[in-house]
Amino acid sequence: MAFVAAARAADDEVKLSREEEAIVELTNKERAKEKLPPLKVNARLLKCAREHSDNMARQMKMDHVLDGKEPKDRLREAGYEFMNMGENVAYGQRTPADVVKTWMNSTGHRENILRAEFTEIGVAVSRSSRGVPYYTQVFGRPLPR
Repeated sequence: MAFVAAARAADDEVKLSREEEAIVELTNKERAKEKLPPLKVNARLLKCAREHSDNMARQMKMDHVLDGKEPKDRLREAGYEFMNMGENVAYGQRTPADVVKTWMNSTGHRENILRAEFTEIGVAVSRSSRGVPYYTQVFGRPLPR
């Protein structure tokens, strides 16, 4: 759980579900294989990820753009000022390991997970009324203060 501890260091107020913790840990293990630093969980990115997963589950639709809002729009609304950002979405995978494996087997999603410029992450899992899980990973690098 060293990867989760590193993730929590970014914001003591961050509360992750077990599934979300597992996704962060598995994501950081993939980064470690490439000698990349672990991503730290950011409360604003977490909020964006949760709202997007909730919305996808409610609409039973997996997409980066819902209700006319792109990922960058959602980050700006949350007050997250970024240099770089990215997003991975998925649905239907049964376990955190399955969803991370799916992302790692997809070029664009893998690039987001292994992008050296990203320093922070928000992760969410929400279920539709039918019990289907909808996953969101939001990656970012904040503007320097």
